[in-house]
Amino acid sequence: MTEPVTRRKLLKAAQRGMEAAAFSVATASAFAQNAPGKIPISLIVDDGSPVDPLFYEIPGYETPFLVPAEFTARVAETFERHDLRGKITIIPMPSCLGRIDQSLKRVPQDHLQAFLKIVRERIAPRFDITPEFLTHLRAYDLKKGSYQHIFEDAWITRAPVEEVVEYFVLAFQILNNVGLPATGITSPWDSGIDVEKKYAQALADAQWKVFQRKLTWYFLYSVGSGPPRKLSVEYQVPERGQTVVSVPANFPDIFWSMERPAAERRQFIQTNIDHLLSADGRTGRIRELVESNHPVILLTHWQSLYTQGTGLGLEGLGALAERIRKVFGTNVEWISCSERARRFVKG
Repeated sequence: MTEPVTRRKLLKAAQRGMEAAAFSVATASAFAQNAPGKIPISLIVDDGSPVDPLFYEIPGYETPFLVPAEFTARVAETFERHDLRGKITIIPMPSCLGRIDQSLKRVPQDHLQAFLKIVRERIAPRFDITPEFLTHLRAYDLKKGSYQHIFEDAWITRAPVEEVVEYFVLAFQILNNVGLPATGITSPWDSGIDVEKKYAQALADAQWKVFQRKLTWYFLYSVGSGPPRKLSVEYQVPERGQTVVSVPANFPDIFWSMERPAAERRQFIQTNIDHLLSADGRTGRIRELVESNHPVILLTHWQSLYTQGTGLGLEGLGALAERIRKVFGTNVEWISCSERARRFVKG
């Protein structure tokens, strides 16, 4: 299977596109500089885990296997300091090592519990929690209790909807068992994009089985620097008043620098920050989205923030958040993805 490598190539292509893009935006004569009310911004963080998920996903990837609790605490502190909100994935069965509500191979139990405690007490109050299916790697066989020889993106394409429902139910139950109820779900890579109706239906049924939740959502689409997307209603169950919303990200992961020489990474991240929002706030992807009335939903990954133990991505996130504050001041409102979905449905 080569899907993860393909996904990495897509990320690299998106980042190269950001480096080269001029990010031209309309002038104030064409667009209002500020829409009425505050500008809602959300941050999506994929692949959260007590281990670096790329350790097993990409053979030969050099990184500390365990993500120290000290780093997870630094992430929480960055979120708190800048009042960031959005969504963070917590993988229920990371890297096929076991269940986070039980134990993980090669992961000391105190390390796992320290990670979950920080997420539960300091991150979950401001970020939605979602699973990223079960493993973000090989599909799990629900009947045999073993891992299959296909990845989850291939599995969901061929699995009957009833099996997908139970797969998602298990993901929600595992997270709920550790005190992290999930408001929605996240796709590993672009899993489900070719069977989106089945995907949305399975999410609705699984959320209803576990939480009787009337409004749920999923993160599947990330358009990088291309034409932006808006939220959309993708599935409804009128008899139980249930709605499923697709919430996209309109950015590539600008902190994904790990495939570059170490000496170039800091400048690469700084250049990308400039492309997202210039120091004077007049140009950049964020300004473009604000002026065209598209959702400002940022994207990064746990491993990007970690950057093979250096924390360069996390430093970059703090720098971007500070720039957003300096440019927009109190006109910005950081909100979770579930709140964004709620406002969208409410109209």
